[in-house]
Amino acid sequence: MRTIAELNALKTELAKMSVEEVVTLLNQLAPTERVLTFRLLEKNKALEVFEAMDSYEQTQLVQAMDDPQLLELLRQIDPESQARLLGELPAMVISRLLQELPEEARERVSLVLGFPEGSAGRLMDPAYLALPSTSTVKDTLLAVRNSTLEPEDLEVVFTLGPGRLYEGYVRLPRLIKAPLNQPIIQLAEEEAIWVSAYASEEEVVERFLERRLNLLPVVDREGRLLGVIHANRILPLMQAREAGRMVRFGGAAINLTGGADIDMIEDPLPRLYLGRVVWLVILTIFGVFTSAFVAAQEQILEAAIVLAAFIAPIIDMGGNTGSQTATLVIRAMALGQVHPRLRDFMRLVARDFPVALGLGISIGLLEAILAVFTKSVSLQILLVVGLSMLIVTVLGSLIGISLPFLAKRLGADPAVLSAPFITSIMDFLGVLVYFGLAYLFLRNLLPS
Repeated sequence: MRTIAELNALKTELAKMSVEEVVTLLNQLAPTERVLTFRLLEKNKALEVFEAMDSYEQTQLVQAMDDPQLLELLRQIDPESQARLLGELPAMVISRLLQELPEEARERVSLVLGFPEGSAGRLMDPAYLALPSTSTVKDTLLAVRNSTLEPEDLEVVFTLGPGRLYEGYVRLPRLIKAPLNQPIIQLAEEEAIWVSAYASEEEVVERFLERRLNLLPVVDREGRLLGVIHANRILPLMQAREAGRMVRFGGAAINLTGGADIDMIEDPLPRLYLGRVVWLVILTIFGVFTSAFVAAQEQILEAAIVLAAFIAPIIDMGGNTGSQTATLVIRAMALGQVHPRLRDFMRLVARDFPVALGLGISIGLLEAILAVFTKSVSLQILLVVGLSMLIVTVLGSLIGISLPFLAKRLGADPAVLSAPFITSIMDFLGVLVYFGLAYLFLRNLLPS
């Protein structure tokens, strides 16, 4: 293996050589040395060298980039030295490479391309249609019709300026309705969304959520189109991010330990302890207040001891409903479907209220029916239990919507609102509602 000093010296020598001399040198080298030497070329010179090669030589060079010896050699070079040594490849070379190599090989060769781990460049795919921005609608529709790509890969057509500079995209429905002689650049969306090949996976997800394109274009540092990232590659990233947010939402993480999420396998035991104990202490204190309130209802419980049997299912229903709703709201926020504004809040309330009302009626009736068959209770008790179920279900749903919006307005991450925290709030509200209705309907049982 060459040393870093030798590779730097070779890079300096290559800069002095003519394009024809470099092509001749490359043809004399073994595949591993040929690719490594080519990667040491400055970007513009690499493009000139690649264009000076014939088609066979280009194919040999591209295929040699998947050489196991080369990949092993590059893995032994630290990332900082790699970044200094290996410049950015020309867009034409990357495009040719993506087209010629199968998907599993492209994953390996991303190391040769110089894209860092977890970057957009490692997710790129060549399955897209891009045309010069001066192309007419007629030419574009003909290209779409003659393309061998799958229909889902033709939902948008990308527009390119001179030198493969990415200029924007046109959705297929707009092409179908446009005049045939109109240039496609006039139909392009106002904002040409894209992501850098060196962007993080988190940024890839954010960009995707902005427009929800089936194909997310990837460009190099000069704005040239390199490839696209398909939605089916982005969805697992979204699911992983959402899973991390749900871990925090479940009350398992609070940022006292130097990180955002808790990893049950990798994190040290003190972090696992600290990440959970704070929530549990808060919830325990909250539970003490709730249990103290229940204990204070000794008079009504003595008058109708059967009331005690329904406390648990009623308060559980409020907590479960609130947690369900909050999870859905946080997911909608994460996907960009709703934003922390009054209009979106009211829209969610309007949509969820009839659902919560229907759930409350259904569960209230079910609880009352079960009570008739399993316990000897009066009509007054059934009214207390049924109405309590209805009210706590609706309240739980409203709390589940409100807390994420409140957190956003306060500048906090709504994912840190844990399900146990919502449950504790609903425990307290649940017993307030339950015993309030009990005193309302059963006051005749109390001693005067």
